[in-house]
Amino acid sequence: MVKYKWTVLGVTTVGSFMTSLDGSILNIAIPALSKDLKTSFEIVQWIPIVYLLVMAVTLIAFGRLSDIRGRKNFFLLGIILFTFSSFLCMLSTSGEMVIIFRAIQGTGSAFIAAISASMITEVFPHQETGKALGIYVASIYLGLVLGPVLGGLLIQVTGTWRTIFTINLPIGVILIIIGFLKLKQSELKLKDESFDILGTIAFGIALALFLLSLSLANTFGWMSPIILSFIIISIISFISYIIIETKVKYPMLNLNLFKKNRIFAAANVAALINYIATMGVSFLLSIYLQSILGIFPAITAFFLVPTTLTMAVSTLFSGRLSDKIGTRIPCTVGLSIMAVGLFSLVFIITYLNIIYIIISQSVIGFGIGLFSSPNQSAIMKSVEKRDLGIASGTLSTMRVIGQSISIALLSAILAIFIPPYVLNPVLSHQTIVITSSIKASFEMGMHTAFIVSAIICIFGALISMVRGKETFYREK
Repeated sequence: MVKYKWTVLGVTTVGSFMTSLDGSILNIAIPALSKDLKTSFEIVQWIPIVYLLVMAVTLIAFGRLSDIRGRKNFFLLGIILFTFSSFLCMLSTSGEMVIIFRAIQGTGSAFIAAISASMITEVFPHQETGKALGIYVASIYLGLVLGPVLGGLLIQVTGTWRTIFTINLPIGVILIIIGFLKLKQSELKLKDESFDILGTIAFGIALALFLLSLSLANTFGWMSPIILSFIIISIISFISYIIIETKVKYPMLNLNLFKKNRIFAAANVAALINYIATMGVSFLLSIYLQSILGIFPAITAFFLVPTTLTMAVSTLFSGRLSDKIGTRIPCTVGLSIMAVGLFSLVFIITYLNIIYIIISQSVIGFGIGLFSSPNQSAIMKSVEKRDLGIASGTLSTMRVIGQSISIALLSAILAIFIPPYVLNPVLSHQTIVITSSIKASFEMGMHTAFIVSAIICIFGALISMVRGKETFYREK
């Protein structure tokens, strides 16, 4: 059993790293892909959107499905789908093909993300859960932050965007082999329960249209008929989902987890806030350094790496710390440190040489690591074993929603200072003449965006501070 738990951790950690890496690596490859495939901006913008969209609407459902039918087979199905669709993306000859295959990738990634944390929590005793999830969370953040860095290096060295998908193939094949040979099927606690199809559809429609509104608002305008229609239908679908969940015998997501489990609710809200505040930072800095300052992708990577390094170190440390002292203090302090790092970023961009961005990125990364694994540990420990898949899927949903909101929020703030005909080409890394006026406007928008993000972090710290007493349900 001792050896097996580390096998589970290794397989899920590598799998989650691969999917989170791929979720972020494409952003920096969009210009090369668009040029090579002769794809318009209207088409190419759907490539990252469809990946996050498919993940968001399926994560909780897949978590619930794994609780009912077992986790091993669905996890391996996710690895197979992800690996095969990576191969198809690599061979794509049009933007439309990439969109279709990225949707399949998103499905595979959703299976992996929805199930991984529950598999880890199931095999580790509660006194080691923080340590194990610290390693797991570190892999996710490493993938998210290293994506643009590695993507820039691969494209610059090889001269083609296709290599960003090629790197998934050997990793995926190895994981499939090890998974079939070594992983065991989880104990089925809910095998007699049915799957809530109506609730899943209503939730999927609500979330899909909400995320589409966020993603396309800068293109069509917040008050455009299509965006307003999306928002109205999303609200109606979400209300329908709530009604359905209160009436079915076996709901997709037991709403009592939010209404009666204070730790679960507060920790998920804090996770959402963390992702909203931080996920767009590297995206915005990458745009600023490359499109505004004209810095090469490989050098841009140098500015973003410190976030990964300090986050990885503090995540491993905070996971072990939370096993000893609980999760409230590390989570509260971590979000507070993130706020300090974001405020310092405003000061650095205004008054100092850009090389000092490395300092602020290191501070932000340390705060992220101090918060993330204790917060995930709190969520996974707060539910019974029967709900581990739901807990894992819900937290992963918070990550995807937070990432989408973060980028949309920061883009909307930039749009206040920069007109759309300038902002859209800049955000998509298209070639445009950067005047001193555009540079000054972009920096003003960044200042505002980072201040807003810092305030959001402070709000998250307050939520973490009052989250309540922890209870370890799995030991009952």
